[in-house]
Amino acid sequence: MQNRHPPPDQALAEHPLDYSDPELRAYADEQAEDILDTVVHYMPVVLPVMGAILIFMLAFIAVFMA
Repeated sequence: MQNRHPPPDQALAEHPLDYSDPELRAYADEQAEDILDTVVHYMPVVLPVMGAILIFMLAFIAVFMA
């Protein structure tokens, strides 16, 4: 028995510009790029804050284990 349709990840990898669903194409063209652009502006703030939280958690674990 042959599978006529490949899994979605393989189908999109082979033909990234061909979509069978027009709504998926609209989302991929508009929404996906907009979400990435909005997140990039927060990275200079989010990365140092998350680093500070990670250092605090590691120090707390070290004091708790001692």
